[in-house]
Amino acid sequence: MTEHAEASKPFSFKEFGDAFVEFFSSLKLAILLMITLAILSTVGTVIQQGEQADVYIKEYGENAYWWFTSVLVLLCVNSLTCFQQRFPAIWRSIRQDKVNVTVSFIQNLKRSKTIELPAERNKVTEELAMAFAERGYGVLFNRGAADTTIYATKGILGRVAAHVAHLSVTIIVLGGLLGTIVGFRDFGVCLEGQTYHIPQGKFDLHVDKFWIDYYDNGAVKSYNSTLTVIENGEKKVTKTITVNDPLVYKGIWFYQSSYGDSWDRVEKARVVVKDKVTDKVVGEAILDWQKEQTLKDLGLKLQLTDFVADFGFDTKDRRVYSKIVELGNPAIKLAITERDQSLPAPWIFYNYPDLFEIQGSKYKFELAGYLTKKFTGLQIARDPGVLIVWIGSTLLVVGVMLSATIDHRGVWAKIVPAASGVTVYLGGTAYKGQIDFDREFQKLAERVKDLGQRST
Repeated sequence: MTEHAEASKPFSFKEFGDAFVEFFSSLKLAILLMITLAILSTVGTVIQQGEQADVYIKEYGENAYWWFTSVLVLLCVNSLTCFQQRFPAIWRSIRQDKVNVTVSFIQNLKRSKTIELPAERNKVTEELAMAFAERGYGVLFNRGAADTTIYATKGILGRVAAHVAHLSVTIIVLGGLLGTIVGFRDFGVCLEGQTYHIPQGKFDLHVDKFWIDYYDNGAVKSYNSTLTVIENGEKKVTKTITVNDPLVYKGIWFYQSSYGDSWDRVEKARVVVKDKVTDKVVGEAILDWQKEQTLKDLGLKLQLTDFVADFGFDTKDRRVYSKIVELGNPAIKLAITERDQSLPAPWIFYNYPDLFEIQGSKYKFELAGYLTKKFTGLQIARDPGVLIVWIGSTLLVVGVMLSATIDHRGVWAKIVPAASGVTVYLGGTAYKGQIDFDREFQKLAERVKDLGQRST
């Protein structure tokens, strides 16, 4: 009967809570999570950064994404649990009454000395308080009828700062997760004179101008874009952005990220016209993008309608496309009207001028040159967690610096009247920098002994 009762012990939420706290405040769990995160971060160095979450899910699978997110969440829970378990006790220890201590408390400290002095209690108290103050201690007194207790402390902030630094890691991770879940990051290839809709902000962005500044030696000095935000048909703000000087509107940041040659259009193209029979040049035209030009002497009307940087043909969809964004096998498409007759629009290749013959025309057309149109690459992002990350980073730096440079130390002195003067019970403790504190405590003890020599 007893064994059965023990086997069917009722469920206890308190036991479950204690087990939960014990597990998540475990140092072993913290080390395991840190090692796992370090490994995942190392692997992440070979992965393109700054993409949306759905890009990584599509590329590496949803499981990998959620595993990494779970590690970050567990690290936050572990850090918060450790903070909740340890910091309140430290805070209570800091705030509790440290003056009303007993002689046995002082004698049980790791560093303690008992010194007999032929001096008055008030004189010793004043000298000790001065000695503590000279070394940067804050001093508290408790003058009783039978004895006097002095508590001197310094560097409390250093003890608190270490836990603030631990908490800041959680703040940084939470800020990063908030930015990942709620925010977005995208990249846009934009052309001068075009307007683009920004669905996340429900407004339009017009690229007024894009240009590149060069040094005297021809190297790129800077690249710049003048952008205008248009909302409900009204211009809201115009700004010229450069690298590290973005446009910000409604919490959305537009960074000048890159530039390059457009792979689907040019500004101008130079077309040479030859006679099919004699192969002699009979004319030429500088064609602007999608603007018709007339060559009256030849009875021609030409219009540059399309361009690809590296010609490719999709046999399934029967469409022309650029295989890569760099210039590989460039080609233009010409709309030709000859003697008031529209001819099939041919593709004219820069590298292969005689690849196709244009049926129904007495001319051959060669692409002799072209002026590429530059695009501006804009990094578009909204990250509501960035402020939280900055706060966490600041707390981390401040916490680590204060923790590394400030040592929390406490020294007690109880001055008890004796037959030939007073007995001073001196004791102290430090939470780090033990060797330095040993020297300081020894100097304080010698200072107390000197009081007896001066009194005599």
